[in-house]
This record gives sequence, structure tokens and C-alpha cells, in this order.
Amino acid sequence: MMKQGKEIQALKKKLEAKMNERLKIREQEHNKILQRYQNVKKEIENQQKIEQDKRERLYKNSQRPQTAQSSRSTMSMSKMQSTSKMQTSTMRSMRGKPASKPSHY
Repeated sequence: MMKQGKEIQALKKKLEAKMNERLKIREQEHNKILQRYQNVKKEIENQQKIEQDKRERLYKNSQRPQTAQSSRSTMSMSKMQSTSKMQTSTMRSMRGKPASKPSHY
């Protein structure tokens, strides 16, 4: 009985040591995977930041010429509107007046 008791105790110790070793290895693997995840996450965040900065620069650069162009088009639009208003007022003032004869008569 004592011999079997000692064998059981030795097996329990051996089992516990193996279990602790496996837990240690598992924890190390977990830490490696976690570190790899954090590195990849950081790399992706950096790439996204670079792409975002590029887009913002392109957007800012594309806005400058459009602003100058839009001010030109606004000026053109206001000229067109004033010309249109003049034509409209001329047409209104000519209402009821007879049309002139063409010059080839």
C-alpha cells in the first residue's frame, strides 16, 4: 500500500510538472501571437495613416485650382446673367412696336 501510495504521489508530481511546462509553453506561444498581432495592427494603422495623408493632400491640392476656376465661373455666370437681364429688358421695351423691315428690301 505504501509503495503504491508513493508511486501515485510520484505520478501526480510528474503530471503536475508536465502540466506546468505545457502552460508555460502555451503562454509563450500566446505572447508571440499577441505580439505578432500588435505588430501587424500597428503596420496597418501606419499604412492607413499614410494613405489618408495622401488623400488629404490630393484633396487640398485639387481644391485650390477649383477655387480659382469657380471664382472665374462665378464671374462668367454674373456676366451671363447681366447680359440676359439686358436682353430681357430690351425685349420688354420693344413689345408692341412694329418689327423693322429687313435691309434687303
